Amino acid sequence: MPDKEYKPAPKIVAKEQEINLTYPESGNLHRRLIETVSSGIFLGDAQGKLSYVNHAFVEMLGRNTKDELVGVNFFDTLLSDPREKEDFIKKLYESGCARDFQFQHRHKEGHRMVISVTGNCIYNDRGEIIGFEGVLQDITAQKRLEEELLAEKRKLEQILAFDEQISTIREYNQLIDFIVEKTAVLLEAQKCSLMLLDKEGKGLFIQGAKGLNEQVIKESHIRLGEMVAGYVAQSRVPMLVKNIEYDERFKRASRPYYFTRSFMSVPLTLENKLIGVINVSDHVKAKSFNEVDLRILGATAREVAIALENMELYKQLNYLTITDPLTLIYNYRQFTQSLNFEIKRRQRVSGNLCLILIDIDGFKAYNDTWGHLEGDALLKEISKIFKSQLRETDIVCRYGGDEFAVILPDITIDGAKIAAEKIRQAIEKTRFKMPVTISLGVAAYTQGLTQHEFILKADRALYESKREGKNRVRAHS
Repeated sequence: MPDKEYKPAPKIVAKEQEINLTYPESGNLHRRLIETVSSGIFLGDAQGKLSYVNHAFVEMLGRNTKDELVGVNFFDTLLSDPREKEDFIKKLYESGCARDFQFQHRHKEGHRMVISVTGNCIYNDRGEIIGFEGVLQDITAQKRLEEELLAEKRKLEQILAFDEQISTIREYNQLIDFIVEKTAVLLEAQKCSLMLLDKEGKGLFIQGAKGLNEQVIKESHIRLGEMVAGYVAQSRVPMLVKNIEYDERFKRASRPYYFTRSFMSVPLTLENKLIGVINVSDHVKAKSFNEVDLRILGATAREVAIALENMELYKQLNYLTITDPLTLIYNYRQFTQSLNFEIKRRQRVSGNLCLILIDIDGFKAYNDTWGHLEGDALLKEISKIFKSQLRETDIVCRYGGDEFAVILPDITIDGAKIAAEKIRQAIEKTRFKMPVTISLGVAAYTQGLTQHEFILKADRALYESKREGKNRVRAHS
């Protein structure tokens, strides 16, 4: 990234007899402030020799006293990289200032720090540089967070770059079906099952299968350590069984869901995390699986493990993109998409559709009285009440700061008014830090309305509710 272009800062001019680079505290100006701030403050002469540092500067660099730093050269002490040193000095002395110049510094205890420095030259009344002053900030934690976010970004990029076929699948069931079908084809197997670890982490269940009876799939639940799949999951060691009935490790006849004598099972793991097991049996050519087949299944298992993990990440990311992080209900983006979908559905198939817009009465006063944290808590609690009082099919969204919207599919205007009154009463009866009420505007969709017109219709009803005294429901059919 190219360096920022800095405009020269206004020159700090001081008469030589009025400035004391060695004892800047002698004037007692701002001393208390400078010594108590968390930023490192420093002062040096034109050659970079430090004449003053505050306590934060000393602590930031892991020193014990100011004496350890006063008298040393700022450029040599902090800027160990010659290129960084040259760049900083050039910016400082050519333009008179260097803002937010970032560099790495090794702490006295050995760990690496990332420091941001802003420095300004000090001039005498003849325009000559006689010193410089500045502020240090330890931004190590900030940089670490940025690196973590960058790592997450790279992870997302890996999801997009993953196997061309699997990366296009966004439906979980479709992915499961694809996995068992693809694995069966690759290994010429009549049967394939994908078993995942249960929530308790003590057993396996069949999530997807090819060639197995539906009843077997539903009833199968294997504890870790039991049978071939359970043993493989527990040991995390791939297993090739050429004849399950006579294998010394598993002296038993085949169970109903092991119709084959040759069987392979490979654990699904990712970064030492057990996800499940993938199994294949019944070679289409009625022969035993061999070591080459096992290696192919192992390679497939790695791909499957990544795909399942990526699917979980995708689900989480998708949840974040459509959910308001504070209230955990749908956000404005999802509101517009859902409303658009419902309008198009009503244009294709006759039916009812209503919209409620809600505004919290006196929310600003609540915030001013109790503070923003309590205001946030109020928004969370109100969102929970809305969801508890409405149908599962109703779509509750945060429309704005203290405004909410509810999309009600397949309901008449009378039914929507009843629903609105229900949540109005629930809010009114709930005890908060102070009495809270809501105003609601209800509108019914009519053919030909655009999304914007539909929202305006509900908004006009909400306006009437507010104008008539708040804490009431008004509707436009």
